Amino acid sequence: MGSDSTVPARHSVSRGVHRSLGPKPECEEFRNTRFRPLPETAREVQEIAQLWSDSSRVVLLTGARAGEAALKALAPGRRVLHLATHGFFLDATQCAAGERSGVRGIGGVTTERPARARAATRRTGSPLLLSGLALAGANLRLSARPDQEDGILMAQEVVSLDLSKTEWVVLSACDTGLGKLQAGEGVLGLRRAFEAAGAGAVIMSLWEVEDRSSREWMRHLYESRFRLGRPTPEAIRDADLAVLRDRRAQGLGTHPFHWAGFVAAGDWR
Repeated sequence: MGSDSTVPARHSVSRGVHRSLGPKPECEEFRNTRFRPLPETAREVQEIAQLWSDSSRVVLLTGARAGEAALKALAPGRRVLHLATHGFFLDATQCAAGERSGVRGIGGVTTERPARARAATRRTGSPLLLSGLALAGANLRLSARPDQEDGILMAQEVVSLDLSKTEWVVLSACDTGLGKLQAGEGVLGLRRAFEAAGAGAVIMSLWEVEDRSSREWMRHLYESRFRLGRPTPEAIRDADLAVLRDRRAQGLGTHPFHWAGFVAAGDWR
């Protein structure tokens, strides 16, 4: 975030009429998935927005305003792009796992035999159609017309954005660091998509992350990076230690699930 920042958060209903930039998953499991509200995401982006000395340069999008069309129009040229919502990486053989309450995702990686994985990839097409984010209107996607955005931002659509001036993309959602492992290419998912779009660094999750813990972790991350001026790797470590310390002081569990789910790629200085 910081100067010239966009902060979309929480999916809701979007009524804008804009052409979608790419195909969506067609499997029945994903078509029937509904995304539950995430109460902490709105508070998360509001707390982050208050950290900037010049708040007039922060673009804060929540509720119905946080749709695909707004993201695609406003993201180019922003220093930081922060997205707090539901993320997903679809099972290549079953397409989606059941949603769990209180976390920011609907499914995750499963173990599968290589032959089955290759067959699944042929059925779904591009590996970038297995990862995405839910934005405004995601629960109404089946009623979207062909010329409307449907609230599901797939990794394949992200590639077309111009994020060459973006210092940070922060994906405050579940499973945003997961993807399809492809020989000679590495992991193909949201991380690769945002890097291909030009982002300098991507902050992402390695598993399903809990709503409240994520909000607290993100606040510490931004305080370290943009108030204290710490480099990205050190800001990640500071956020980990701060959440761990807070949980110990409150007598809460210290399992890594609550504080170690986010990592950074890029900005290796």
